[in-house]
Amino acid sequence: MGIGARGNFIPQIIQFNTTKGEKSIFVIACAICGFRGAAIAATVTGNASVIIQRAITATQTQQMNFGIVNPAATAGVVTLSPAGTASSATLTTYGTAAAGHFDITAAPSTALNISFTNGTVTSGSNTMTVDTFTSTTTPTSNTTDASGNLTLNVGANLNVGANQAPGTYNGTYTVTVNY
Repeated sequence: MGIGARGNFIPQIIQFNTTKGEKSIFVIACAICGFRGAAIAATVTGNASVIIQRAITATQTQQMNFGIVNPAATAGVVTLSPAGTASSATLTTYGTAAAGHFDITAAPSTALNISFTNGTVTSGSNTMTVDTFTSTTTPTSNTTDASGNLTLNVGANLNVGANQAPGTYNGTYTVTVNY
């Protein structure tokens, strides 16, 4: 190998004898002697961003109450409206009924998804199902106000069995609120 008068690489031919006497020719090039090739790597900077939203909180401020129900020989349904009125087409209801009431805080002026999971109320070994939830919010459309506040009123159906056993029934249902 050699270097020319201007520092350029001059390829050299080297001959090798193989064990069978055949000749092979190899050209050896030296990359460090002035070889300039195209770039084979690039570096770029990417951008990233994130918005951290306020955690959602929900607090029950009033328990759902279907009032007092007189059972009948046939099953019936008591419907509690989000305004707190209990009624039934087949059962007698009276006493003080109340819709469930929740105060929710989240990101300001943000629409929220609100869903419900059926619940049960029990008295000893006797149970009734709470389902078919309805709700109203203030402000409307499940959207928080400019401060991030939302009031939720919840009504539902209480499924009363035929000759439902007397007693004070208590239980739970689930409200899920997310962005």
